[in-house]
Amino acid sequence: MRFLDYLQVIIRLIRPERKRKGQRVLQDFYEYGLARTSDIAEAHPPQSPLECLQRIADVRAVHTLIAGATARLTWKVAKRYNGTEIPDEFRSRSLDRYAGHIVADYLVLGQAFFSENFTYISPLEAFPDTTLSIQRPNGTPLQSAFWLMRQFWELNRAETQILSLMGAAAFLYPKDSNMPLTGDELDQLRKNLQDKVRKGGVGGIEPVSVPIELIPIPIDNQKYRLIEIRTQLIRELCNLFQIDSSLLNDPENKTYSNKTLALKALYTNVIIPTAYEVAYALQTRTLDYVITIETSNIELLHEDRVAQADYVIKLLQAGLITPDKAKSLLELD
Repeated sequence: MRFLDYLQVIIRLIRPERKRKGQRVLQDFYEYGLARTSDIAEAHPPQSPLECLQRIADVRAVHTLIAGATARLTWKVAKRYNGTEIPDEFRSRSLDRYAGHIVADYLVLGQAFFSENFTYISPLEAFPDTTLSIQRPNGTPLQSAFWLMRQFWELNRAETQILSLMGAAAFLYPKDSNMPLTGDELDQLRKNLQDKVRKGGVGGIEPVSVPIELIPIPIDNQKYRLIEIRTQLIRELCNLFQIDSSLLNDPENKTYSNKTLALKALYTNVIIPTAYEVAYALQTRTLDYVITIETSNIELLHEDRVAQADYVIKLLQAGLITPDKAKSLLELD
């Protein structure tokens, strides 16, 4: 019956009259539990940014990092009405809650989906005809690095195969017996071993009726340099998104001072510029609203704000700017 269910889903997906686009097709797989099965996961390398996010854990780590960092910003929405801006508390709370996911999708997937109330919508649940969306003008960095995603995919397969070899089955032969075991005797021996072995979580132990020699498969993890290869791939991935590799647990770049500077650079070079880009795109998509972003609660940026305040005060004392301009530069309006 399960095979017939799978067949029905495939037939639905290839019908000529089925005109739903993009990621909605993947939603059908998820509804029937197909996309989570190992046969589909290993059928081919990821071929779209969304598949990379679903199947490459390191891409998911980048997405989570960006979403979490963006969530520290404060987002506010105001509605334009007769030339004035009226704060919209409901939409402000909604956007402030979901902005991290929207910015992460925008950067990693090249597009983000949301509702009229600025509620985040997953790409798997988005209908192009009824869901609002913003597109990144130059796409996602992943579009130029599918060769890198292929390497991540191959590395994951290699690691899985090596781990499976480490759990190769063992064979058991009764030493005191001079005669080959009959089928019934083998079945009884299996039954006696089954509970003790399986409940303990041990790999398979297979009784055999005649003496055999077991030749183990040699596994030398260092020989394959898997950790070194993964580290190099993670660095390549970080370069794509202008992220310091220490934020993704690079074993050779993990001192506290390095990580602090890396987080500061993340906000300065990635999070804040992308957030303003998203805010502008949201305003363009929904013309009735004005979106502002506050960064005052980011502790890592306080030193920069103090230096900026000193600079603005000196300009004010020198008479080069007005008090109103000074308040605007310091976000004290």
